Order: sequence, then C-alpha cells, then structure tokens
Amino acid sequence: MKLSGKEGLVNIIKDRIEKEGAISFRDFMDMALYYPELGYYTSPKSKIGGYGDFYTASELDRAFGELLGKQFIEIFHKLKSDNFQLVEIGAGKGYLAYDILNFLKNSHTDIYNKIEYIIIEKSPYHVKLQKDILKGFKNVKWVQDIIDFEDNSIEGVIFSNELFDSFPVHVIKKIKGKIFELYITVDSNNNVKEVLREPSEEILKYLRELNINIPEGMTTEINLDAVDYIQKIGRKLKRGYVITIDYGYPSAELYKYYRMKGTLLCYYKHRYSENYYENVGLQDITSHVNFSALNYYGKIAGLELTGFTDQAHFLTNLGLMEIFSKLQEKGDYESYERLNRLKTLVLPKGMGEKFKILIQHKNVKEALLKGLEILPYQNEKFKL
Repeated sequence: MKLSGKEGLVNIIKDRIEKEGAISFRDFMDMALYYPELGYYTSPKSKIGGYGDFYTASELDRAFGELLGKQFIEIFHKLKSDNFQLVEIGAGKGYLAYDILNFLKNSHTDIYNKIEYIIIEKSPYHVKLQKDILKGFKNVKWVQDIIDFEDNSIEGVIFSNELFDSFPVHVIKKIKGKIFELYITVDSNNNVKEVLREPSEEILKYLRELNINIPEGMTTEINLDAVDYIQKIGRKLKRGYVITIDYGYPSAELYKYYRMKGTLLCYYKHRYSENYYENVGLQDITSHVNFSALNYYGKIAGLELTGFTDQAHFLTNLGLMEIFSKLQEKGDYESYERLNRLKTLVLPKGMGEKFKILIQHKNVKEALLKGLEILPYQNEKFKL
C-alpha cells in the first residue's frame, strides 16, 4: 500500500524514516493526527458534523449537554466547594460547552455565577471556534494542557467526550506465543512495509499489570498515552470527579478472539476503512478505549471507581425520558425531529450501547451519582 495524503506531511514522515529507520505505528499515528498544522486534528479545518468526518453526541441535540449539566449540579451540591471548576478536555467546536453553560445560565443562575469553566485545548483553530461560540458566557478560560495545572489544584469535575479514542496507539501481534510490535518503513516509491520488532518493556508491563493474554495470531492496540494521561488527570484533581465518555470495553471484552484484527479504524467523510496509510493528515484514525486501563492506572494516581455504565443508562437516569415525554406531548414536526435525534443517543446497537461512561472520584464521601443509579446488566462488557 502506498503512503498518500497531505504531500508535506507524507514527506515529513518519509524524512523521519530515512533518518531513524522504521518507526512504530504509534509514532506514525501521532504524526498523522497531531503534527503541527498538518495533522488531522491540528490543521485548520472542521472535522466534526455534516461536512466533517464524524458526529459527536453534542452535535445531535442540546439534551446531551443539558443532562450532563444536571449531573454537574448534583456534584456541585455534593462538594460544596467555593472554587468549583468544570474542566473539559478537548472541546471540539464548543457545542457541548455551550449547551452545558447555556443550561446552567438559564436554569441554575446561582450555580452558573459560582463556577469556572476551563477548556483544555491545544488546537489554535478550535480555540478560536470555541471563543466565538462561548463569547456570551462568563468565567470561561482556556489552557493548552493538563500539565498547566498545579498538582491537587482542581476541585470539581474533569470530563471529556471522545478524547482517549483519538490517542496514538502501539500495535502488537502475537506469533507463536510471543508479543511483537508493529513498525513501518517506506521505500522510494512510497510503498509502506510493515515490520515486526521486539516490544518495549512498557508494553509488556501493561499486559502483565492488566492480566491481558491476547489470543494467538491477534493484532491489537496498546494505548500507553492513555496510561500517562489518566495519571496526569488524577494528580491534578484535588477533590471531585473524572467523567470519561468514549467508546470501548474493559480488557476482558476488548481482547476477545472475535476481534483478531483489533479495533483500529479510519474515518474519512463519514466513511470508515482500514487504510491507515492513505489520506494521511486528512482522515481520522481511532481505536477503542480500554476502560480497565483507565480504571487501573487512575487508581495509581488516587482516583477511585465510582461506576461504569453505558450512555443509554446514564442519560436515562438523568431524565432523558422526561424530555421524551414533553416532546411527545407537543406533537409538532420540530418535536418529532428532536425525538429522532434523541433516540440515536440511546439506541441499543448505536451510541446508547457503544458509548460508555467511566466515572472516578477523589476525596469524596458517599460518591455515588444519579447517572449511575440504574446500571446495565453486568456482563464482561462492564466488568472492569
């Protein structure tokens, strides 16, 4: 397969390979997604919505942000903090932030006036979009990275929606009982050649600590960047919650024999493929999140497990059915349009089951939340 996409980025990747030799798939993916101004997430172009490559829940309907806002209100009352912060990591176009802040401003003005909303965003393009859409709200500020906070400085909630699935991953394969890591090289004709090499000790340690024994012949992903980041989050949180919304599974389900090729996929203009080396810099590359890893390594940084659920149960617990009922009572065309969008958020074979919510807490007594009141059946898809 030929390496193709943004010419400048393809040449930069080739130059690196010429200087260093074969590079890990993780490093290739990192460059494809995050190389300054040329990577998929760093170039000045919208990636979300009808003219992009994917939709997020916040794109579908404001109810997603409003129900999250209800959960944040419960946390606000539980913590009774004078310095309550909502920290959103990777806010995209800012739609989710807008819906949350608009809900708080209009329905809970007293709380709205007391909170600080902080967005962690590295992309200057997205910061500009976010500032434009959020200009009517107060107490909103931006930082570039979680490391910009002091340790034990955040009281409130650190949350993300589709963050960890976009981290670059190491790709491994098991052959004759031994683990290898995937590297890539490129010849003078732009042909990509994949080669297997000895894995790093960090990868082997990850497999040992999470008690992962992948089936013979499996190719799959290891997200060491997520290990590092969840621990950074845990160290920055003084008191409160971490809410992670993403798609994926615990280890026991993620590495089943029926996922022998792993979960890596590319998205380009609402179509998916496994052509990782085409449209480089123009397409998204994602993999499923290992929620067992976020839970395990979060504990090392002081985060305790509050609960793990799916999006359908989480939103239903917070009052989605009440919104359904009100729209059905109205019965007009606009209401039915909204009902169809809301159903997408909770359909069993769609976003409702696919997306999971991991909630962790630190220094909180009686930590259980409304969003975790009723949980899905606790099979291997939910056993962390």
